Amino acid sequence: MLEQGRISALQMGMMIYSSIVTTSILYLPASTYNYAGKDLWLSPIPSAILSVMIVCLLYKLHDLYPRASIIQYSCSIVGRIGGKLIGAILLLFILFLSNQGLWQYGEFVSSYFLPLTPQVVILGTISFVSALAVYGGVEVMGRLSDLLTPLLLFMFLIILILLLPDIRGKNMLPIFANGVTPILKGSYFSNLWFCESLFITFFLPFLKNLEKGRKWGIVSVFFLLFTVMSMNLVALLVLGNATGSFNAPLMNAVQYINIADFLSHLEAIVMAAWIAGAFIKMYVFYYVLALGTAQWFNLSDYRPLVFPIAFLSVVIAIWQVPDVIAFRVYVQTVNSVVGPLLFIMIPLFLLLIAFLRKNKQNEKRMEQRQ
Repeated sequence: MLEQGRISALQMGMMIYSSIVTTSILYLPASTYNYAGKDLWLSPIPSAILSVMIVCLLYKLHDLYPRASIIQYSCSIVGRIGGKLIGAILLLFILFLSNQGLWQYGEFVSSYFLPLTPQVVILGTISFVSALAVYGGVEVMGRLSDLLTPLLLFMFLIILILLLPDIRGKNMLPIFANGVTPILKGSYFSNLWFCESLFITFFLPFLKNLEKGRKWGIVSVFFLLFTVMSMNLVALLVLGNATGSFNAPLMNAVQYINIADFLSHLEAIVMAAWIAGAFIKMYVFYYVLALGTAQWFNLSDYRPLVFPIAFLSVVIAIWQVPDVIAFRVYVQTVNSVVGPLLFIMIPLFLLLIAFLRKNKQNEKRMEQRQ
């Protein structure tokens, strides 16, 4: 087996939660507001439903093909050629998303805190430390999530509490002014982030308590839903109609914090916690890419691939996403259409074929007995 380490289902859930929530809370509010308006905080609900479906599909597939990820059992279900094609498509798209996630980190740090630092330095440092975590194995990653995920949750709670004096309830009214349609349009952007729950397929084979895998996968989705809804709502209540005019509305909302002219300018603290979340996000992406690629090529070890993938990610991120406009184009086109389509339809297709094959095998056994 490529990975000898073991993690708990809770650690898996924390890694999935942290890897998704880190960038979604920054960039989703602005994109969602442009379509859902003041109902942007309700748009993540349909996306969460899709995410729960993916978790259940993958858990069922894992029951049928234990000790294997989607890269491996796709070959058993649809044959070697078809399975390799599915695996290649998924890995290439995950690499595509990894590069964008890395660019988002660099763009955010550069825009708000280190404008004079070359982007390659910012991207290179986070990629290097993330690769070190992946090289240490899944157990190291799980323990890091034990340490850093509570920090993220504490940061979110502090933001909610400190922004209470700046909240204006009238900013969210009227609710359902134009019906459900704007909410569904807003969920168009959040679908991809929630559909990244597909990554649990790469962690399920290494769980100590597999029977709790589905439970904590679903729990992580609900925690993600609550966090994204809360942060979207806070951004709306503080910024009002200006929510859609900022690249990262939540950070702009944090700048409003001023308690008795003493507790203010907390952006650096928020940034420190956010970097911790970005660290989790990148090492989850790199682990999925390294492990998945090793499984695709039938290698005996994924570790030699870790640092080349990290280096490749930095190079492609700078080339693939030249500016904010290009990133928005990706979000509105490729990400929001191709991502959910791949991450939902491929597991559903594989599960249907697996059930059909199983039924045929059962029928043959019945005929042989007769």
